[in-house]
Amino acid sequence: MSTGHTHTDAHGCNATHQLLCELFDAETTPERREAITRDLASCPECLAVARSERDVRSMVKDCCGPAKAPEPLRRRIIASITTVTYTETY
Repeated sequence: MSTGHTHTDAHGCNATHQLLCELFDAETTPERREAITRDLASCPECLAVARSERDVRSMVKDCCGPAKAPEPLRRRIIASITTVTYTETY
């Protein structure tokens, strides 16, 4: 399975950012995650970026834990999402 990972842009790999977003997305399948990991491992620079991203995400998770918005804020957000506003023009 190809991931589109190439070395054609000025910074090295033009698809690395997209691959990292997909790699760390919880909805990515294990098979796709494995293909991305293999692809990134073929490039030392990309592998270093992937490891750095993983480490930063781990530190943020450890520091912040499962942070939740305060309940009043959650209610306001839900209300604003479920509220429909319209304006009539004459």
